[in-house]
Amino acid sequence: GMLFVFPQSDFYGFWMKDMRFSIDIIGFDDTQTVVWLAKDLIPESFPTVFTPSRPVQYVLEVPAGSIEAFGIELGNKGSFE
Repeated sequence: GMLFVFPQSDFYGFWMKDMRFSIDIIGFDDTQTVVWLAKDLIPESFPTVFTPSRPVQYVLEVPAGSIEAFGIELGNKGSFE
């Protein structure tokens, strides 16, 4: 996956420009708690911008199906530095 680390929490937007495969997006707040999930985003969704419903400071993009496969839910805690 790809981890985005932002200097502060905010409503950052993500889109699928130039993507060649589907992804899931997991958004974490400043305490590394999952506060946003976007599942199975397809490349053809561009130019739609996907924006979290709550501010995020960390965003993890992973292959589509990962949220389901690993049982990730809102409120789960992440652990990364």
